[in-house]
Amino acid sequence: MKLPGRLTVTALLSAGLATSAGAGTLTFQGVTFTSSVSGNILTIEIDAVHPTGDWVTATTIGALQIKDIGNFDAVSLTAAPGAAIGWTLSPHELNANGCEGGAHSKQSVCYYGTHVVLTDKMIFQYAFTGANTNFTSPDLKVNFFVGDNTSKIGSLLSMTLPAVPEPHTYAMLFGGLAVLGALARRRRNNF
Repeated sequence: MKLPGRLTVTALLSAGLATSAGAGTLTFQGVTFTSSVSGNILTIEIDAVHPTGDWVTATTIGALQIKDIGNFDAVSLTAAPGAAIGWTLSPHELNANGCEGGAHSKQSVCYYGTHVVLTDKMIFQYAFTGANTNFTSPDLKVNFFVGDNTSKIGSLLSMTLPAVPEPHTYAMLFGGLAVLGALARRRRNNF
């Protein structure tokens, strides 16, 4: 009887670990977006060598917006591919014309500028200040282009990345595993 219980616990733990491993990743039209958080630093990685769908002819990115991240005092783009490190911050919503939509000051981040060639492992890293940020499910928008063309190509995306586990979530998971192990050991010793 003990064996099925152990198998059940093992299966549940494996399922939980497998679920955690996929968090923070979204694939849309052949492009994969991955988010990660460390303290006040939000990193977005874009893998975009082989876009599909209405992005199939896209070759560059010219704007990137992150919203639904709570409120913040200030933000800076601390890492970006090529000329994107010099992109301009706008308090407005990303639309088909760039960062020219409605204002979302201190609630969203829309950077735009010189188009950068789409590649894999494009890293955009943002450093935030303020105590009211929330990176658990950021909404992402992008403007893809063909070369330096001024008209965007295809979808703006506008999708929420799955929840990003905070480091304390993993600490709680491993702490729970340790407690389960201790209980199992104690139970075995009592029988």
